[in-house]
Amino acid sequence: MNPKQKASAISYSAPIVSKAMRVLKMIISEQSNPGISEIASKLQLAKSTTHGILAALEETGWVLRDPITRKYTCGYAVRRLAEKAVVQLPIVETARPYLEKLCAKLGEDIFLVMCTGYSLLTLDKIESKKDLKITARPGTRISMYAGAAGKIFMAYHEDEKIDDILDRFPLPAFTLNSITDPEAYKKELIKVREEGVAHDAGEYLHNVGCVAAPIFHGKKTRKRMVAGFWVVGLDWLKDEEKVETGKRLAIETSLAISRAISG
Repeated sequence: MNPKQKASAISYSAPIVSKAMRVLKMIISEQSNPGISEIASKLQLAKSTTHGILAALEETGWVLRDPITRKYTCGYAVRRLAEKAVVQLPIVETARPYLEKLCAKLGEDIFLVMCTGYSLLTLDKIESKKDLKITARPGTRISMYAGAAGKIFMAYHEDEKIDDILDRFPLPAFTLNSITDPEAYKKELIKVREEGVAHDAGEYLHNVGCVAAPIFHGKKTRKRMVAGFWVVGLDWLKDEEKVETGKRLAIETSLAISRAISG
């Protein structure tokens, strides 16, 4: 793929599909059936666009319109699909024993994540025995700049892609410790590449220190990052020994999982 084709592929999108998915998601998640005006207003869509999307979804069975209230609910196609739907990602099953072992050693919650578009998607959670926990169920999306987790994914982009993302999406200030200067952030990403692990001290979550490491598939020149994991330490902010232990064990676990999924 030449540079022009690559740029075209990156910039391509199907806005009407995205809008239709937003409409369907709203109808499924609302506690009471919404009407067309409510849907259009809440999603900031033109009423004519909303009407067209709803008509297409109704015709194909994804939504139903109540004949009395004229409001919308999910259709039987959604029910049938949900009954059959199974998320099948072998990396989740392969990585879990290694992450469970890491969880037992560190006594902290661990999240397996992957990058989808411009956000991070939680694939699995290994819970510690602590009473106080950070919660994020599988399927939860977090910011691509989410502290240590965001750093590992950003670090392994090409420099040109990193600059493009930083230009398009300014670094947010999640906390007072967040890195909001692009140059300082890029220096941090270089450090992540060199060490093979990322760390943040309350940059994404208040009073929470985190360590994250990448997972690679393939060997040598054909190696590519496919996922990562995020260790959340609720009392790691001022305990350098815990952080260094977390980094060392995270790197070991990263290498072990990468070997396992690469055969």
